Amino acid sequence: MRVLVVADDSAEMRWFVRTTLQGRFDEVLEARDGGELLANVLACVHAHPACEVTVVTDNRMPSYSGLDVIDAYDELGYHPTTIVMTAYPDAVTRAETRRAGGWLIAKPFTTTELREVVELAAH
Repeated sequence: MRVLVVADDSAEMRWFVRTTLQGRFDEVLEARDGGELLANVLACVHAHPACEVTVVTDNRMPSYSGLDVIDAYDELGYHPTTIVMTAYPDAVTRAETRRAGGWLIAKPFTTTELREVVELAAH
């Protein structure tokens, strides 16, 4: 089972990601902030221990940033494939995302760019 978790405080961006990646996942969950994102990842892993989870998350969100969530994966004991979206792709954010094992995509991006980074990250 393949699950996509989309996290962004913008409903429009969640819709954009969800519709762009439609049909590539068995289930799509949405989160409005980092707290909901962590809860969704935990719920998915507990409900379907063998599922393959891909997270597409904004970096700047309420509760926890996308990078905060990646850092919490160690405590969860689970490391889903994670793509961090940001409108501020500075060197520090790029380095932190790489260090944490995530992939970075700079906003604005096209549907093609999003599909490509999700495909690359999955392999």
